[in-house]
Amino acid sequence: MSWQAVSEFSKAWSDMEPDQPLSFLLPPFLSGRTETAAGNAVRAGAVSVFLSGAHSGAEVQRLDVILRVEEIRGGHAPGGTAIVALANAAGMLAAASFERCSRRLRGIGWEAQGGPLSDTARLARATIGLAASAADVVALDAVSPTGDDAAFRSECLAARENGFAGKLSRQSRQIPIINHVFADQASAPVGRTISKTSEPPSA
Repeated sequence: MSWQAVSEFSKAWSDMEPDQPLSFLLPPFLSGRTETAAGNAVRAGAVSVFLSGAHSGAEVQRLDVILRVEEIRGGHAPGGTAIVALANAAGMLAAASFERCSRRLRGIGWEAQGGPLSDTARLARATIGLAASAADVVALDAVSPTGDDAAFRSECLAARENGFAGKLSRQSRQIPIINHVFADQASAPVGRTISKTSEPPSA
C-alpha cells in the first residue's frame, strides 16, 4: 500500500473515529515489502504493527530495528510502536525464539493451517498459547473461516477458555463479538488494522 493511500485512509479514519487508534498488518519479510510498510505505519502514527508470516523471534528483532530507525527519522520517541507476531508454520516450530526477542513484542498470534478443529489447529493453539505465556505477552487466536455469528462466538469462547486474550478477524461485523467475549481479558493490542484486504484483521 502506497504512502498516499495510507495517508488518505488514516486521515479519513481519524475524522470518523478519533479515539480509535490504528494498527497495521505488515507483509512477511519474504515479500520484500515489510520495511516500506513499517515506515508507512510509523508515519501514520500506528500504535502497533502485526507482522504476518513471522518465522521466528529473529524477525521480530529485525522489525524492532526497522521501527526504531523510522521512529527516530520521524521525530517519534523510540519504542512507541508495539509488535504482534503472527507466526506461520515455521514460526510455530521456532516458538521458543519469541521469548525475550524484543521489548516491543505485545502479543503472539497464529495464521490458520487447516480446519479450526483439525489436529494441526489444536497443536498450533497450544504452541502459541505456551509461547505467549513464556514471553509474557498476550495470545491471539487465528482468523476463523466461519461466517456464522453463533459459531464464531463459540470459537471465541473456546479460545478464551484456552487462555487467549483476543481473536483475529477479517470481518468488521465480528469485532463486537470479539470485544464482548474478551472484554475482561488481559489487555491486547487494539485498533483498526490496515492491510491490503478490504476486510482487515482486527484484534
